[in-house]
Parts: sequence; structure tokens; C-alpha cells
Amino acid sequence: MKKNPFKPTLFTVFLTFWSIQFASFSQKSYEFSLPVPVETTPVHSVDQRYFGTYESTKGPQLSYELNERGVFIYTINIQAISKETLRENSKYSIRNEHIFGVVEDSIPYVFQDDNYYFGVRNAVQLAGVESTNKLVPNGPESYVLNFKTDNGYTPALLELKNNQLHISYFDYNEESKLFNKIKEMQTITPQNGLTTIVLSPTLKEWQKLFKKELFGEVQVFDKK
Repeated sequence: MKKNPFKPTLFTVFLTFWSIQFASFSQKSYEFSLPVPVETTPVHSVDQRYFGTYESTKGPQLSYELNERGVFIYTINIQAISKETLRENSKYSIRNEHIFGVVEDSIPYVFQDDNYYFGVRNAVQLAGVESTNKLVPNGPESYVLNFKTDNGYTPALLELKNNQLHISYFDYNEESKLFNKIKEMQTITPQNGLTTIVLSPTLKEWQKLFKKELFGEVQVFDKK
């Protein structure tokens, strides 16, 4: 059984809507007590030469922005206003198949069942000064994005090469012996019955672990 708690869940409702869903599907979960790679100072953003917007190469359109403030992923929140609300509230108006008054600019809509449906674009910060997640350099063209959890951190690998952003998420077999050689670990079993193993590898242990199949399928995003 594969463990992949930080892989984005994707679905479409009128416009492409996505969110990052942190979910566990097994009875045993692994996390790290500190951001990895250990003994490496976290940074607020990637190197300046990688700044830009990266869009998905296939499937539903997703985009990441890397800038001086951090790492951002863009979402579309689907909202609706009823025909009656629009008629009674002068704040909103309809013109040229766009709705005005929701945000500063107009937004295209779809009219269905007496409701105007539209998507509001929002940015979610994944790393940076205002985020509890930690972005840690991992060698040339590589960073580990450590998502903050209740007990520690769960990593995702970001690689920047050939004007592309490659993202892969922490992925392992629940019964794997991958982590057996890490000497320091803590077992936490809360009331819900899910056992969490919190790993505290040394730098040498992390380097050996990283060379193994620690991350899953790669998602590719092209720089625009």
C-alpha cells in the first residue's frame, strides 16, 4: 500500500479547481521531526534564476509561482450568486457574459439553474516568511519542501531543470523497511488509532535515505 499524504487532489467544477488535501489512508504514517535535509538552513524562496510561473504540462491546468516572497500555488474557488441576489443588490452587475462587483476585475460566468457560477482565483503560500512550511536546499537545482504537520514535517521534492519544475511527493510502502536504519525515532499512537513514526535521522542517515525511492511519481510544470 502506497503512502502519499501530500499529493494534490484534482477535480473540475466549471473551472479547474484544485486543493492540496493532506490525507492518510493507512494505519502507519512516517514523518520527520525536523525539516530535511537536516543540518541545512531553510530558505524563504528558491534561487532568483528560478523565479517565474510554472504551469502543468498535462491534465487540469495548475500553476505555481516562485518569487522573492516564496512558493505559491494558485487555486480557483467556485462561487455562485443567485439571479434574485443579483437583481436586488446594486453591487453586482452583468455585462458581456462577465459578472462585475465580486472582485476588482470582471469574471466570466456560467448561468445555470437561476445561479451565476464563477471562479475566483486565490494564491496559497506553500513556503516563505508567512508559512509554517520549510523550504530547504537539497543540492544543485533541488529543494525539499517540508509541510508542517502535528508531529513534525512531511517532505516533497522540488527540482528545477530545463525551464521546468518537477514535483514529487513523499511516497512509500507502509510495510517498507526503508526507515529501519534510522536509529532515533518516536512512535505516537493517538486515540484515532493511526500510528505515526516520527523520524530523527542524522545527516548521514538522511543522505543514504534520500538515494532510495523516497518520492513518488513526478509532476512536470513548464516555465512560462
